[in-house]
Amino acid sequence: MANKREYLIFEDWQNDRSLSPVFDACVEAVLNGTARISKTRARQDYPQHPCFRTEGREVLVDALLDYYLYRLGLDGFDYEKAHEFSERMRRLGGFSFEVRYPLSQWVERSLRDPYLYNAGERWHSNWVLKPDVAHDFIPEDMFRFACYVAICHLKYGASYESVTANEIFGFVAALGSKLPAQLKKNGSGTLPKEITEYTDAALSCKANDAFASIRITLKEESEEMYARVLDFLCALLEAEFPRSYSIEFRAPSKNVLPIKGLPKCGVHHLFANAFEYPALHERIERYARQAMREDEWYTNLEAEKCAMPGTFAVFALGLSDEKYHALVCDYLQICDGEHQGLQGNFVLAYIEKYGFTECGLELYRLLEENIQWPPKKLVALYKKFVG
Repeated sequence: MANKREYLIFEDWQNDRSLSPVFDACVEAVLNGTARISKTRARQDYPQHPCFRTEGREVLVDALLDYYLYRLGLDGFDYEKAHEFSERMRRLGGFSFEVRYPLSQWVERSLRDPYLYNAGERWHSNWVLKPDVAHDFIPEDMFRFACYVAICHLKYGASYESVTANEIFGFVAALGSKLPAQLKKNGSGTLPKEITEYTDAALSCKANDAFASIRITLKEESEEMYARVLDFLCALLEAEFPRSYSIEFRAPSKNVLPIKGLPKCGVHHLFANAFEYPALHERIERYARQAMREDEWYTNLEAEKCAMPGTFAVFALGLSDEKYHALVCDYLQICDGEHQGLQGNFVLAYIEKYGFTECGLELYRLLEENIQWPPKKLVALYKKFVG
């Protein structure tokens, strides 16, 4: 063990099996609910690392997860045990790097590297079966756990981690498992059907948490129908649905908000249509508050028109009445100004409607702090206002 650190990493146990009691004590603490994560620092100029402390020793969080999954594989892989322990680790430390990295590494070591090779080009992976390498003995529990890891990336990771999730689903499918196809059709099964599906004569709603997709078809429009749609969306978000997701929406009406430059897409039409019913404005705000998350996205919008979940709900309300000023301010403070620019279109429309009121000036200031290139027309209006 390196003499510049005091904490234990997985390789320490691999080199010295007498450390097993220390690691086992941490495992037991995680399983019985007494474990707590703290920080360790080997010396003052070293970064801190999340760790467990037991018997006077420190074990890094990722090292413990590596240890548990490795030992579990030696005894015959058990999905229920792997899932329970990983979920406890996730609840303790969030889906942080120290949790998601060892889970992803397990997939690569256990399923990808032994059986698949990349036949694609540098920037386009294409993982296919290695010739003459048997794989039909791989237990289904390993496929289930790999898909659990993929779903964690979708549910708890940043939006770009959908790439990792889809890669994992691809590994499992390449090895002959039908589980990814089943998940694509039915979702993970962890959310009850009364939350993920709703159907009547006028409305069809179906959500898939495994692939972070929502499909809504509305044949007859009314205040009641849009209320059901909004309640469906809010219930999903309350039930730990992935925070980045796609919404495909179809309805007879295709209203748009009076803001130039917004993408004309299903999720835009949804909130522009629902906004036509004043009694639903409270529900729209509820959805917006639940949906807004930094570094999350509507995943089916093109990059130049990307938008944080809740965008069209916030824009509809914010342009209608200054009583939604606090909601708009919260939105402007957390949306990703480095990658998203639609907020500039909104603030321009707001200033053109209300002028540089006290609220308008605050929105302009917040926009300046959270956008790369504000609309030229908006900047010109501001310069004219300040003289």
